[in-house]
Amino acid sequence: MISLGFIKQLSMRAKSVVNDARSNMLSPDAAKRQPFFSLTDVEEITGVPYVRLIKMLKTAADAEGPLPQGYTKEELGEAGSGLDGRGQKRFFTADQHCRLVRYFCPEIVRPKGVPGVVIAICNYKGGVTKSTSLACLAQALSTYGFAKVCVIDLDPQGSLTNIYGYMQILDVETSQTAFPVLNGETNTLMPNVRKTYWPGIDIVPSDPGLQRVESTFRKDIATYGSVSVMSRLSAPLDQLREEYDFILIDTPPSLNNLTTHAILNCDGVVMPLPPSNLDLSSASKFWDLFIESCRELKIVDDDAELFHFLKVFPTKTENTRSNRTVLGWIKDTYGRYFLDILVPKSAAVATASDAFGTVFDTPVRGAGKKTASHEEVRKAYMDIAKELITEARDIWQSKSNASK
Repeated sequence: MISLGFIKQLSMRAKSVVNDARSNMLSPDAAKRQPFFSLTDVEEITGVPYVRLIKMLKTAADAEGPLPQGYTKEELGEAGSGLDGRGQKRFFTADQHCRLVRYFCPEIVRPKGVPGVVIAICNYKGGVTKSTSLACLAQALSTYGFAKVCVIDLDPQGSLTNIYGYMQILDVETSQTAFPVLNGETNTLMPNVRKTYWPGIDIVPSDPGLQRVESTFRKDIATYGSVSVMSRLSAPLDQLREEYDFILIDTPPSLNNLTTHAILNCDGVVMPLPPSNLDLSSASKFWDLFIESCRELKIVDDDAELFHFLKVFPTKTENTRSNRTVLGWIKDTYGRYFLDILVPKSAAVATASDAFGTVFDTPVRGAGKKTASHEEVRKAYMDIAKELITEARDIWQSKSNASK
């Protein structure tokens, strides 16, 4: 007979197994290690030739002082044990890498006084690499030189939280998530923003307790009205906009009040969409439900501008006839909102995920340890991030002009 007591034992056993797995995979301290970059990475992003970079590092300085010189593998000690130094003499932390990129490409910096951009990543269906895509895009933005990125995990499943080094069942309580804001208890997310293993990327983690938000929303909408309840994220996000260049929100794999809330408070929406009949149909249903939700809440008109941009990009693509056919349908459906940047189905993604990571967590470029599949996936996310940067710059320019 299966009882609650037996299920509780299973739950405790699962926590123990997960903890042991994390300890084994992330030994010696059961924590993810920060990434390191090489001058090859800086050369790729900035376009400055490698030889010139070496020369300028010796003499150039910015407002903080002389440019960072990085570390040798020997200087990094245990932290550099996973690095292959072939062809690379010095390695840089993520914050040092961002500083170098900003020095050689000053146009990358968000204009002073202009708020950061909020982007929600959505899909009605699970298994489309939604959370993995968000994690990769945040890391790609950091690689491009943006040193202040915040990710908010609103998905009760917490995959994004796990990727960034926190295990829901071990490290996070509901009170440490966005729940207090969504529940109307506070109007700031700041106390629940955590540092991650990746310098420059912070997170508001998730917990299964976020599932209770739906019942809270329904009750509070009946009591206080939809406008009041559906704007609870507005002020907290405005606070984050002042601090961060990009705020990326991972929404639940469904269309509910929580997802609608996130979309109505963002600047742009990104949707990863595998080229399959089921996924295309599911995406269509997502938009139908979003329209229905907005009309039921009576908070926006049909002609009101909801957000500045929409980007739909294909994930888990394969070179098959059926994939190519559905890909054509997706292009016809979304037109100019479709990004013709293919994120291929790859064992590299699954392997990285099994190790609580992404394709950006592997050794530095030029170190000879990345497969062609790894590089293909990484390049796709870098290209998508570049599109997001273009949209952000348009928003920043518009707001900068409006303030003059």
